[in-house]
Amino acid sequence: MKRLLQVVNAVLAGFLGTLIVATTAILVLMFSTRGPGVRAVGLFGGVYFEAIDRSDGSMSLELGVENWTVFVALWLVLSVLAFVSILIFGWLRRYREALVEHGPDIR
Repeated sequence: MKRLLQVVNAVLAGFLGTLIVATTAILVLMFSTRGPGVRAVGLFGGVYFEAIDRSDGSMSLELGVENWTVFVALWLVLSVLAFVSILIFGWLRRYREALVEHGPDIR
């Protein structure tokens, strides 16, 4: 049950990390696009941004997901990294408690 909770936490952390990275990539594309009519693609082809001039003088902005495979791969990688971090943190916490309880093993 404890491992299941750790896996769920890692998956949620990977999802949140993916959302943060995708949002940052879209914001970078918005501020780095040179002008209207240019379709900018970022995050290894995962997201796009395009500004289009309309005939009435206004500007239309389009942004979205270009390739879902990038998001799935990023989600999996970040989830695995979060799970490994959770495991290492737990091991270090148990090691610290053992040191506090028994002291260092000096011979």
